[in-house]
Amino acid sequence: MLFVLLNWCYLSITAFITGFACLLPFERLGYRLRSMTAVWMAGLAVLTVYSQIYSLFGGVGAGANLLLILFCLAAALLLRKRIAEFWRLQAEGISRLKLLLLLFLILLLAYGTSRGFMHVDTGLYHAQAIRWIEEYGVVPGLGNLHSRFAYNSAAFALCALFSMKWLFGEPMHAVQGFLALVVALRCASGFLTLGKGRRVRISDFLRLGAVYYLTVLFGEIVSPASDYFAMLLVFFVLIAWLDYLEAGEKNAAPYALLSLLLVFTVTVKVSAAVILLLALKPAVMLIRDRRWKQIGLYIGLGVLICLPWLIRGVLISGWLFYPFTFPDLFSVDWKMEKGYADSDAKEIQVFARGLYDVNLYDTPFSGWVKNWFGQLRGMEKLWAAACAFCTAAGAASLILTAVSLLRKSGIIMKRMGILAGDWLLYGTVLIAGYLFWQFSAPLIRYGYAYVIALPMGTAGFWFCFLAGRERKKKTVEEKVPSKTEEGKSVEGAGPAEGISRDPAEGVFRGTAEGVFRGTAEGVFLLCLSVLLLYKAVDLAGAVRESAVQSYYIRQQEYGTFEAFTYEVDGVTIYVPSDGGRIGYDKFPSSPRVQDIELRRPGDLSSGFRAAADGE
Repeated sequence: MLFVLLNWCYLSITAFITGFACLLPFERLGYRLRSMTAVWMAGLAVLTVYSQIYSLFGGVGAGANLLLILFCLAAALLLRKRIAEFWRLQAEGISRLKLLLLLFLILLLAYGTSRGFMHVDTGLYHAQAIRWIEEYGVVPGLGNLHSRFAYNSAAFALCALFSMKWLFGEPMHAVQGFLALVVALRCASGFLTLGKGRRVRISDFLRLGAVYYLTVLFGEIVSPASDYFAMLLVFFVLIAWLDYLEAGEKNAAPYALLSLLLVFTVTVKVSAAVILLLALKPAVMLIRDRRWKQIGLYIGLGVLICLPWLIRGVLISGWLFYPFTFPDLFSVDWKMEKGYADSDAKEIQVFARGLYDVNLYDTPFSGWVKNWFGQLRGMEKLWAAACAFCTAAGAASLILTAVSLLRKSGIIMKRMGILAGDWLLYGTVLIAGYLFWQFSAPLIRYGYAYVIALPMGTAGFWFCFLAGRERKKKTVEEKVPSKTEEGKSVEGAGPAEGISRDPAEGVFRGTAEGVFRGTAEGVFLLCLSVLLLYKAVDLAGAVRESAVQSYYIRQQEYGTFEAFTYEVDGVTIYVPSDGGRIGYDKFPSSPRVQDIELRRPGDLSSGFRAAADGE
């Protein structure tokens, strides 16, 4: 646990300085730096891109960290006045309650990150994929050694950067815990404003859903699983997007930057691509105002985020988006066989549907949904059933919103605090995200964020619509006018924007503000309290059961498993004895004896390819 906290100190400092330096230029476009969580998240995205670029030239270890430290020292020196001002404003809003809550969340999540259930896939390939990046960077044809190495997730490069094996003597895997902490702080800061004269908003329901997911994830955040990384990022973006909408943010920059974060999320897990539809909002705003240079800037940044990830994908497998074989653009000697990739893609889907036989891939929805639902556990069934119902309820909310928009009645704005067009897009994305997950690969951990976000977002809409009263029309622009190059910038542009007076987010006011009173708000608070109490008891039990484990100094290891060996061009390869997990130490590993060869005998960095003789 102590090592986790030390790792987080280093991670938080480097992510903050990197994120701050990268976001600062966007102030010229109307973006206002005030949220600590926004800075951290931007820093994590930039550091991930950096670690991927570095991996193209070698192992991401001590050298990568030395270069990062030098950059952070230089940036901190050059930006010391701006950083000092930012921290002064952050400190002004830190009350005793907020400080205690902050310390509690840090210690709780550090405890969870130090021990817990190591996901099966982590022992199967996550740990080894991270070690390959630590020691060799990107290796051509690595997917030929283990097909799952070809599942190119940017999260593994970030984990390699902060593994710190070169310093501690053993690998750390604490990045996911820090990401969970950032999401938790965003949720907590939003709930803290409920007692400060505002009404319940749709974003509060999304925060409630994120809190639930964090409690589900608590026992497994020790495991650097890419699925969990992606879901945490999806929750962050969905909540932040609503924060902007509810605060009446009129500037395109915050939405465009969140769209770039969505691009980053796709590099972590391709299945998150569906929520890129949210980028339509800043695109329309910029096109409407003919901000062609800014459009070019954001497109260029999106390409920069994707490019090292795409290059890594081609080098690892020969395909851009393995296991998908479209487009087929490259003919390299390490390219994985197309038939194998296609079969792998089908296997993912049939496994997620509970069929476990690739020959059953063409089974219609009606043929597998009952069996799939029956395999879900406890609350998973409830969430899945809620999604089925909320698809219709969400569609009804979109119809109501469209009617309001056509009639120009403004009822949605009055009751919801957001524009009708904004909910049309946001609600559509929630439904599309769920449907894409349900009809493609509906394994719960692949799309937990979609499964939770749709019911919570729909419930939030109808709650606010039915319980809503006309909100106060006085906005922050009337209180504190502020102009930018693109027009007026709202002081209360949301917790992810502007100057924060909270250690995690800014307390904002705006069109969604109202007097906190009434039965509806009381009901929401009661539900929130019951959930927190229930989960507190659950978490207390988990902590009590694991308290005897000796991980108060160091972090739980990846695990050790039995294996046998074979040789490829004089290099020893480990194979798990039970055909499954291999862990981190027995390196390099393969799931079975493979008919492969090194591209240069005896040189692991040269990569792997199918054996030339075909034997």
